[in-house]
Amino acid sequence: MATNEEVKEALNKWVKVLDDPEIADEFEGFNKTMQFEFSDINYKVKMIFENKTARLEEGFDENAEMGLEINSDLFVGIATGEVDPMEAFMEGELKTKGDMNSLQRLEVFMDIE
Repeated sequence: MATNEEVKEALNKWVKVLDDPEIADEFEGFNKTMQFEFSDINYKVKMIFENKTARLEEGFDENAEMGLEINSDLFVGIATGEVDPMEAFMEGELKTKGDMNSLQRLEVFMDIE
């Protein structure tokens, strides 16, 4: 089981992906909230996308446009490149909610290590 700090570190890697101007440009006009729920460690955090940037806020937003429920170890594995996110999705190990088009735009975060 990963700790809150390990999960937060992995999420911060995702936030830093938008430091690349080419990737940030892909998120122009993408003003949405992604809710993460790590039930195994009772940790909830939001990634808020605004104006080609993203930031993290702890807590829960029931009105978030997108959501991901996932085990903390699995998420850290995806964020470090040790776990194939598509395989995890196909095996039902992560549960998404929201608009699939918006969720698919987040694939860029799955390719980092």
